[in-house]
Amino acid sequence: MTKRRICYIVSGIISILFIIFIITLILAQTVFKPKHPILQTVSSTVEGVSTNVAPPFEVQLNFTLTLQMLLKNPNLADFEYKTVENLVYYRDNLVGNLTLPSSTLPAKGSALLPCPLVLQIDKFVADLGDILQDVLHGKIVIETKAKMPGKITVLGIFKAHLNTLSHCKLVLGFPTMEVEDQVCELDTKL
Repeated sequence: MTKRRICYIVSGIISILFIIFIITLILAQTVFKPKHPILQTVSSTVEGVSTNVAPPFEVQLNFTLTLQMLLKNPNLADFEYKTVENLVYYRDNLVGNLTLPSSTLPAKGSALLPCPLVLQIDKFVADLGDILQDVLHGKIVIETKAKMPGKITVLGIFKAHLNTLSHCKLVLGFPTMEVEDQVCELDTKL
């Protein structure tokens, strides 16, 4: 073999390796790039309402808030999420929580999970004047905060850790206890 032929073979091998590297880099930044999973409150309903207002300033309010949570994976790889924690607040006081077990969403898959939360607001509100004021105005505002940490493994080699947060504000009418308004925000951090 001549030196020129060896030079051509080495150059060819280096060129092929460079092309493979470039193609892998392009695929990693486009097709296999981790996309943000979606954790969204699709709907919310109130069931099992038990209210009692008696003078002087004695208010009892218990009900079940059922949230329909949509978990959606837009990636070409499975999304393995850890325990989903859903917290419910009334005037910045924690009044209920729910945890969903760890699971895996298949690639391009989704799941709709019902999340029933039994809330006993009268036991958590420090100042009953606030709830009485809301009852008299006919609207009770509740906030939900859900957190879903997880990871995506691409080609069994590359791992991306994601943390999805969902924050919703619900306005419940009183005494009907129907959801009158729902505004949700979604945030994902890599």
